[in-house]
Amino acid sequence: METRPNVVWLTLDSVRADRTSMGAGDHETTPEMARIASRSDGQAFTNCIAHAMWSLPSDASILTGTYPSSHGTGLWNEVLPAEITTVPERFSELGYHTAAVSQNAYCSESTGLARGFAQFDLVHKSNLLRSVGPWTLLKYALKARTHSGGYTLSMDEHRSDYLALDLARRRLRSFQGADEPFFMFVHTLGAHLPYAPPLSFRDAFTDGIELSTDEAVERAIEASANHYRSTAHRCDFSPSTREAIDAMYDGLVAYADWYVGSFFDYLRSLDLGPTVFVVTADHGDLLGEHGVLGHQLSLHDGLINVPMVVHGLPSLTDVAQDVVVQHTDVMQALLEAAGASTDSLAGFHGRDPRSDSRTYAVSQRGSDTYETAMDQVREHDPTADLDWFHPGLLHAVRSDGFKFLRSARGEELYELPDERTDVLEEYPSVASGHRSFLDRFLDRIGERQSTDAQREMSDALKDQLADLGYVTD
Repeated sequence: METRPNVVWLTLDSVRADRTSMGAGDHETTPEMARIASRSDGQAFTNCIAHAMWSLPSDASILTGTYPSSHGTGLWNEVLPAEITTVPERFSELGYHTAAVSQNAYCSESTGLARGFAQFDLVHKSNLLRSVGPWTLLKYALKARTHSGGYTLSMDEHRSDYLALDLARRRLRSFQGADEPFFMFVHTLGAHLPYAPPLSFRDAFTDGIELSTDEAVERAIEASANHYRSTAHRCDFSPSTREAIDAMYDGLVAYADWYVGSFFDYLRSLDLGPTVFVVTADHGDLLGEHGVLGHQLSLHDGLINVPMVVHGLPSLTDVAQDVVVQHTDVMQALLEAAGASTDSLAGFHGRDPRSDSRTYAVSQRGSDTYETAMDQVREHDPTADLDWFHPGLLHAVRSDGFKFLRSARGEELYELPDERTDVLEEYPSVASGHRSFLDRFLDRIGERQSTDAQREMSDALKDQLADLGYVTD
């Protein structure tokens, strides 16, 4: 019997594909991801399309293999419906040990996304001593200049990714010599706003910008920590502030890439047996496009086109790197490699890219998500002109060269990378193809699943989300 591989899935928050070394631009931000992808059993997919544009619905899709309009989590549901089988439950049924480390309170027991994990650790500032332990905290303090903002009282300048990854390393060490394979899911802060890289990465991309590094950090924090206000003002930044935001965001991506490489090398140094390593992002961020800073309002490619690197599943290297894939597709390939049968994957919405490549990908944004963002923006400017954005439930169908949008307001078609000019009338056959796919997709997904369960979060978790710019009730 062929050895079933372990699976380590690492999700970086808020990293957009075009700001990586594998993206369309000239960014040299992710040499480690590029190194992993370039290995003989590695692959990078440049057209990976997330299922949503913020963490809760995106993680819910990753961890269930279903689309947002099916699981409803982060759209109309606060909590994952109990009827939906989770990915860790599927791995458990296959005889895998399951574990997770998360830095995002939306990926936790409070939303149902911890269901199926035998071990689940949520790392946040109110439980650090209990979750990561004193030794990890001491190491973090000694390395504060490398992994955070140094010894400053400004909470916006501290990054805690090191804490989660050190805990994840400890978990990996414990799996050595185990009789059963394991599935491990890790969600780190990645490039999530506010945009303040650790001290060791702050000047990585400041050559040639107008401001000093310290000034650039201050500008980037001011804009991103107040991202709703920035969006209310349509991101009317000075050229020097735009340079600062770009430089600090890229610094965060580069830092995340550095620890991805370190984590990958550590993983390979352990006696774990065959292990598949996946690194991706739950969504990206807009950096001023369409007057938006952060991840609200739209399904722009800056939000839904994310990096995807897979190492250790050799059959995926035969798949072209520019094919359109989604998180559920890669997860389906992993489950099949773990021994899942076609029958056991009933209800799973992925398409194994090795045998069933897709032409179209779907991303979705909920009505409540839109209304919450609109309310926050209009608190800063009640007259803010946001008519550009589709209201209500929004569907995006993304192909290799086009994006089709549908909401209650109507339909639009964009020829990428231009997401300003509606070409619906210019390309009627292209629009028809995307439209027909969306109609079939919605029929196939079927009736949406709803639950009255309410999300229960401690004040500490709400504070953590507020620190990350989320609005909680």
